[in-house]
Amino acid sequence: MSGNPYFKSVLWLLGFGGMGYGLMLLTEPNAEKIDRIKASASGSTKLSADDQKKALFMKKLQEAATTSTPLYRPQPQGNKTDS
Repeated sequence: MSGNPYFKSVLWLLGFGGMGYGLMLLTEPNAEKIDRIKASASGSTKLSADDQKKALFMKKLQEAATTSTPLYRPQPQGNKTDS
């Protein structure tokens, strides 16, 4: 029976699947750990210049994703008319 390649494949599949599931359960953070991470991240509210540039870039990308206007052809700021 140990010479059957299908049997070996099933055993390897079960073995690696079980190890993966065990590692997933072992490394899953609990609510207390997540709260600690959030508290330490919110303590550093002062962003560096590089982080500010990244945040501005992400904001521009999000705006471009929600509108149909291309990012490379911005609308003029002074020519807005309110009807």
